Amino acid sequence: MSKKILFLHGYAQSASIYSAKTGALRKTLQKGGYETVYLQGPYHIPSDDEIAGSGIDLYGWWPYNLTQFDITAGLEEFKEKAKEHGDEVEGIIGFSQGAGLSGVIAAQYKEILPGLKWVILFSGFKLNPKEYDVLYENEIQIPTLHVLGELDTVVDEGRSMRLYNVCKEDQRTLLKHQGGHFVPNSKDFVSKVINWIQTVKAQDDSSKEAKEETDINDDSDLLDAIDNIGKA
Repeated sequence: MSKKILFLHGYAQSASIYSAKTGALRKTLQKGGYETVYLQGPYHIPSDDEIAGSGIDLYGWWPYNLTQFDITAGLEEFKEKAKEHGDEVEGIIGFSQGAGLSGVIAAQYKEILPGLKWVILFSGFKLNPKEYDVLYENEIQIPTLHVLGELDTVVDEGRSMRLYNVCKEDQRTLLKHQGGHFVPNSKDFVSKVINWIQTVKAQDDSSKEAKEETDINDDSDLLDAIDNIGKA
């Protein structure tokens, strides 16, 4: 059974647009045996919105607002879709607003998606409203890769770093590129992302092997103890 990676698009995008914009990364992951699943946010941007003027259906995970918004519908939509894939999901790759939501999912992964192994955040950010501070009270424990564009004027470095700073120090990685607000598709950059995933996976496999060895040793010690009962 192939492992799955869930992709969460940014504001004023869609599942199909995000798939097209991450073509190089998607194809490389698929060659590596992963199934890539693109989820779509529940908020349909009104046709009279300036951003939606192209006539293409565009979506978000919540209405655009920097200071006051409600992520409930977006989070519930993710939970419903995630149920369809369950333990098959290894990672999440979010962009912009989708990365903001991915940060919340990473912070609450034990309740939302217990089998989640890692999260990649392109132009991610910590949610601004104070009512969401409770979501980040505990450090994000799973491995996170934070990808920042040095010329990004939509989500500046300060906003992304606030999310980076609520992640466990030995589990977070920072990766910058020289562009703006987009997912880099160059072969070199895709290789860096793939190498990070492979490193995280190798570390997880090593941890599992070490635990299995410990369990075996514990079982052997128990059997030895039982065998020695009455011999003293």
